[in-house]
Amino acid sequence: MQSVLITQCLQNDFVKPLNAGDPLPNQLHIGHEESQRLVGESIATGPVGRFMAWVNSQTSNQLATIHIRDWHAPDCPEQASHLKQFNSHCLQNTAGADFIFSETESTNKEVTVIDSTTLNDFEGTALKQTLDNLASRAPADEKLRIGIIGVWTEAKVLFLAYELATRYPHCEIAVCSALTASSSRSQHFLALQQLDRIVGITVIDSIGEFTQYLGGEETPTQHQSLNKSIEIVADGDMLLDDETEFLIRHLFRDCQRISLKILDGGFSGNLVAGVNSIDIHGHEQTPHVIKIGPRAEMAKERTSFEQIENVMGNNAPAIADYADSQHKGAIKYRYASMGSGSARSLQSCFQKGASQEKLRSYLDAVFNEQLGRLYRAATNDTQDLLVYYCFDSHWAGSVKNKIEELIGHCPEQGELTLPGNKKAYNLYQFYKEDLDQLPSMVGDYPFAFVHGDLNGANVIIDERGNVWLIDFFHTHRGHVLKDFAKLENDLLYIYTPIESEEDLIKAYAFSDFLLSFEHPFENLPALPDEFKGTQFEKTYASICHIRKLAGQYIDKSDKSTQAQWLIPQLRYAVHTIGFDEPNKKQRIWALYTATSSANNFNH
Repeated sequence: MQSVLITQCLQNDFVKPLNAGDPLPNQLHIGHEESQRLVGESIATGPVGRFMAWVNSQTSNQLATIHIRDWHAPDCPEQASHLKQFNSHCLQNTAGADFIFSETESTNKEVTVIDSTTLNDFEGTALKQTLDNLASRAPADEKLRIGIIGVWTEAKVLFLAYELATRYPHCEIAVCSALTASSSRSQHFLALQQLDRIVGITVIDSIGEFTQYLGGEETPTQHQSLNKSIEIVADGDMLLDDETEFLIRHLFRDCQRISLKILDGGFSGNLVAGVNSIDIHGHEQTPHVIKIGPRAEMAKERTSFEQIENVMGNNAPAIADYADSQHKGAIKYRYASMGSGSARSLQSCFQKGASQEKLRSYLDAVFNEQLGRLYRAATNDTQDLLVYYCFDSHWAGSVKNKIEELIGHCPEQGELTLPGNKKAYNLYQFYKEDLDQLPSMVGDYPFAFVHGDLNGANVIIDERGNVWLIDFFHTHRGHVLKDFAKLENDLLYIYTPIESEEDLIKAYAFSDFLLSFEHPFENLPALPDEFKGTQFEKTYASICHIRKLAGQYIDKSDKSTQAQWLIPQLRYAVHTIGFDEPNKKQRIWALYTATSSANNFNH
């Protein structure tokens, strides 16, 4: 397979590492934070450096490299307007125009440098001739693969990708999001969306997947030699296979000793561990959390979190490093305010009797101090909430199977009969017939970045009472009530114990009570006497606080408010029917709430 790597403007004037607070060398430099993400503290060990070391090690002629270099002559009349608009940068034979890596170290002879003087890299250059020659060598039954890295994502990278897509429609073209950057993180991700949706370019988040796309058999991380002398002390229950240990050694390559403790959180099956580390000089480093799992999933979590990283508070993490290998990826999170010692999840706090005062303070920290930074930037987006929350009649068969597994039967028509001889609306019938008959739910709703999977296991409290978040795999721009509905759902059907049929019958009544509210976010009624002194009293106290916090981020005078809350409630209750974590009676309770919520749509 013939592949081509094109690097775009990886030069000092664009990307050289800067210390925090250093002035920009020119107005085109991407700045300290983006340079840190792309290049790292050390060019040799950072993402681009490791990747280029791998590229330079390739001996096969199946991978050719083209370095596009901004290259300006200050006294050239044809370049005067460009230099006037962007000011002096990348002047010929200056340090600012040098690549951040050595383009002469490659063992592969297929290396070409293209000097570009405009925003169009094909104008006045040999780029077309070079690509035509490489394309002609590709076997007739194979497509030439072109991969792009570099800066700026929304300008030079986007323009180059567009030109390639229109000039070479029979080639495969991909951009690696981890190896591209811009001066603005938001513009970087907007440009990646345009590349995917408009230009039709493949966006690859994992550096390991990108190297495989180019024909590599090992990742840049695997290509590095590692310090085998690091002492790793792990929990007795923690099993470290060779690939996991390799990634840990890479992430803590500047250490002499690290200790890992599995955190009480997360359902994904990935390794989530708190890490205390001692550097090579004997200093205790700030605490970190590592997450290791399937490579594509970790790459998606990294890019999802990078979109919100700059606006989160001190109790939220920062990405200190990441790496991937053949099958797994790893993220190293730094938590500035995390205390040492044991940590517990918010779920554990709910289930083990934390006081209402503490629970309210934890919820305030999550929804006001941390995620509130995102919610307060919400804007109205025109969306179909039923589509956003994945309601579709094609799920009818799956819903029927889950109902049958849970209660033993599910009629095609007519009511369901739940334990306790409770009659309920047929949820299967709702999905199969009624859903497609519902009026459109297209409207203007508040959308902002949301965590996307805010269960109590993804909220961790350390011994100092600091509250911090993990697992940003599902982070996206979404409905501002989504996180609140998800946490309330888990509070009901996972954290509220239902052990007997008597508990279950009372749970049905509790759902009827919650669904009877005229308005879901204000003037919530007092808890009826029948629930006082039961497990539902504590649950209701937390629900009231969650609803109070949610009400801050929505226009309570909007007539769609009740539907905006009902739709995600129904979505998560249906999802809970098939959860492994709740017991059978808790899942039956979730089914009852789902049937009642669905029935409300028909009235």
